[in-house]
Amino acid sequence: MTSQQAPVTRCDRVAPGHHLLELDCPAIATTARPGQFVHVRVTGTFDPLLRRPISLLLCDKHRGHIQILVRTVGRGTDVLGHVAPGNVLDLMGPLGNGFPLPEAGQTPLLVAGGVGVAPLVFLADVLQNSPEGSYVRGLFGARNEDSLVCWEEFAGRCEEFQAVTEDGSVGEQGIVTEYLPAQLDRGDVGVVYTCGPRPMMAQVGRICEAAGVQCWASLEQFMGCGIGACLGCAIATHTDPPNQRVCKDGPVFDARTVDWEKTL
Repeated sequence: MTSQQAPVTRCDRVAPGHHLLELDCPAIATTARPGQFVHVRVTGTFDPLLRRPISLLLCDKHRGHIQILVRTVGRGTDVLGHVAPGNVLDLMGPLGNGFPLPEAGQTPLLVAGGVGVAPLVFLADVLQNSPEGSYVRGLFGARNEDSLVCWEEFAGRCEEFQAVTEDGSVGEQGIVTEYLPAQLDRGDVGVVYTCGPRPMMAQVGRICEAAGVQCWASLEQFMGCGIGACLGCAIATHTDPPNQRVCKDGPVFDARTVDWEKTL
């Protein structure tokens, strides 16, 4: 983990309420793994006080650049969505653990929901460019076309890709978990990776457990320190101790260990 000043090189609106930021940050770009995140100070002051944890969307080791996807949910993320190229942001990262990569011969299925697509784009990119060249399958669900943010970045890194929207504006109509059993019934998926709304991940975890397929889930949580000291992001788990810190012990968890009933 390192803390550094990162100049913003791009800030593009990619969908209503969503912005893609690119930052010049070689120390993070060369060391980060899919599933890890950066903790971003929004301004040079203490207003807003807390940093924002944001998943890494992509890392370009050669250019030393990272990309993050910011969804506007409050004043802090609204500020981040309007930074100008040349502005400098204070980052901590890469933080947390990343996704364990598939074992040799395992076919990975990546299941995304909404803005949760971000860490799965990074994972798909790493798997696609790995020496083994994993055969990546992607399943992406959202409410409508506008919420299917960065789907081209995701689809372009998958050998097979299926989009699902609740209103049917793109791809199949329904919710993404309705289409997961059919994917698993094909019998060739060795491991599932998921990120998105918590109820969606809980259901993905249940379906995978019933099918006997390993599932890794990346959780989002409000955070204070981002390094495991304040315990502000702890969630209930079936582990010992029974509470785990999303920032330090996660954000990626074996879905079977999360107490979904207490975390929803």
